[in-house]
Amino acid sequence: MKHKWLLFLIIPIPAFADDLIMSNIPNGCSSGLNTDTYLFATFTPNQYQCNSGYYVPANNDGCVVCPDVYDCNGGNFTFNEEYDQGNKFKIQVTENIRNGCKENFLRAYNNVSNITATFTPNIHNCNPGYYLPANIDECRKCLNDHYCPGGNLTFNEITPQGIEQCANNTFAPTGSAVCYPHILHVGNDNIYLKQTKQTTPSLNIRVGNDIFYANMTTIETVMNKDSVQHLKIKYNNTDYYVCDDTTCGNAE
Repeated sequence: MKHKWLLFLIIPIPAFADDLIMSNIPNGCSSGLNTDTYLFATFTPNQYQCNSGYYVPANNDGCVVCPDVYDCNGGNFTFNEEYDQGNKFKIQVTENIRNGCKENFLRAYNNVSNITATFTPNIHNCNPGYYLPANIDECRKCLNDHYCPGGNLTFNEITPQGIEQCANNTFAPTGSAVCYPHILHVGNDNIYLKQTKQTTPSLNIRVGNDIFYANMTTIETVMNKDSVQHLKIKYNNTDYYVCDDTTCGNAE
């Protein structure tokens, strides 16, 4: 009788585990088990509770004193490799921060702060006859049939400052600080008449029951600042030139 022999080989086969280990394994390395296990670390960032006046710098493991350029109100913060926690620039920066990116507490790549600009509108002192147009940072000559008293005017993006339209039945040349109740047309030119007599003699124009005046001077003067013409009259054997406040005399 022939016998058959069966050969059994006992070969240890390694075992692998990718499980998340949340606690210690007693005698994990001395249990005698032939086991290969790949372990992957899971990190939980540290949490810090900082008092007022302290913050957590980037890649720092704890609270530190707040620098002068920051406001640090304290609170609960989480470790971060790249960003500071719990600090921000003071509400209003009123002076330059020198070498800000070179100081230990200001890292050029990791200091993140929201800086909100605070604007102070420019103030312009405009002469009479000038105003400040909307969204323009300089005084401009007053528009025709408007008056511009001048003075300290504050820049405004939307609304022009220091200019008003003349009321009904009043008039003004460009660059005027006042409006006039009547115009005397002389050819293609105008003389702006007023209700107050300013020179003696003066040119008097009656309209109904009202009298309006133009200035008279012995100095050769054009009728108004935009004119090249003269209105010359003789009074008491003396030559006079008729003109309005834009070229002779003072505004009312």
